[in-house]
Amino acid sequence: MKRTILLIVLAIAAYSVYAQPENYKSGSLLWKISGKDLSKPSYLLGTFHLKPGEFLDSIPRAKAALDACEQVVGEVNMSDMAAMMMQMQQAMMMTPDTTYKMLYSEEEYQLVSGKLAALTGGAGLDQMAMLKPAAIQLTIISLTYMKYFPDINLTNVLDIRIQSEATKAQKPVLGLETIDDQIHVLFGVMDLQRQADALLCGMKHLDESMGLISELINDYAEADLNKLLLRMEESEFCPSLPVETDALNKDRNNAWMKKLPDIMKDKSSFIAVGALHLAGKDGLLNLLEKAGYIVEAVGF
Repeated sequence: MKRTILLIVLAIAAYSVYAQPENYKSGSLLWKISGKDLSKPSYLLGTFHLKPGEFLDSIPRAKAALDACEQVVGEVNMSDMAAMMMQMQQAMMMTPDTTYKMLYSEEEYQLVSGKLAALTGGAGLDQMAMLKPAAIQLTIISLTYMKYFPDINLTNVLDIRIQSEATKAQKPVLGLETIDDQIHVLFGVMDLQRQADALLCGMKHLDESMGLISELINDYAEADLNKLLLRMEESEFCPSLPVETDALNKDRNNAWMKKLPDIMKDKSSFIAVGALHLAGKDGLLNLLEKAGYIVEAVGF
């Protein structure tokens, strides 16, 4: 169970993002990138990290595009999952000089602890005090996702299958960021008090926020990137600060855009990242067009 939760935390870390509810490119999960200085097209796939690997076969032309490209690009290179899990586990640990009794009033402590115990079957804050607040929040989300994917095989989810296909074909696999980059976003942007405040708010609105998951899964299945964005924006019961939302999405997309032109110019690339990174004003589809590339939907 512990290993399963850590793996899902890795997946959610890559997927987490907030949105601007504007009307940008939508209606497809797979997009062809051509023009500018590219001698061969590359492809950009929006993934849902907990979708089974078999879902790739249901996306029109996705497997053909993957086979045709010379290399695969993901958010992170997942070739050493054990090392990634170890780094993530270490980053989730609470600092020794801070306790939840310091972060919460007694009333707040009891509220969060009681909600946790109800969710986990008995483990409240006393039992989970070794974890940072952000780590507890990710664990809660992980447990909720497991209800929707009870038979999930975490060795063959969509992103892992894509990278595994490349490895079998002896194609290079590149990561746009490292696990350290993702750890910074999850645990380095907010201090512990801010993490605790966000966890408290999340617990107060647990039913509303967790009820969104099935709707987000449906939006993804319909390839409705705009609806995914809009739903995330409208459902933000605990608003994040601009620096926090930028760190999750905008800053990462901008950093990736500094790497993608050279990556695509070097070799035709199959790029697979969380679907919400494609959407909206700050999404990769819009940024690629602004950079002079032709971005075309590949049906659905």
